[in-house]
Amino acid sequence: MRLEHLCDMDFTYRRDPLYEAPFQYVVPYGTQEASLYGEGDCVFRGERLSGTARFVNHARRRSDGVNLPSAHGIIRTDDGAFVLFMLDGRTPAAEDGKRRVLCSAFFESDDQRYQWLNSAVCVLEGNLRPGGIASTRIYVCVHELD
Repeated sequence: MRLEHLCDMDFTYRRDPLYEAPFQYVVPYGTQEASLYGEGDCVFRGERLSGTARFVNHARRRSDGVNLPSAHGIIRTDDGAFVLFMLDGRTPAAEDGKRRVLCSAFFESDDQRYQWLNSAVCVLEGNLRPGGIASTRIYVCVHELD
């Protein structure tokens, strides 16, 4: 398999008066495990996919401190199409003061220009910064096994 750059994505959580934070953790069982809810905005920048987006993340935090993002959103591409996206993955505990995120990424569109994404498998890597801000890069997995 070979990875081809699809786009870069920067996202930030919106501050909402309902919960007065970038996102809200709920710890329902008195353990280290938690559920997270947050809404945010994204910018996608690339030759093959570029636009602005909104997303919602219904993540979980495991008892070992690893977050499991599960974000879904919609992109309005710079050329007027709509593309849905789904991200699922892992955000391990910080190493060397950095918190990284690794996700699978899937896209869907009914616009002919983006229908090739409907069968693509993509991966995302990125770095998280305090306050719910991240810079990420998304790659398309290109099958090479004969």
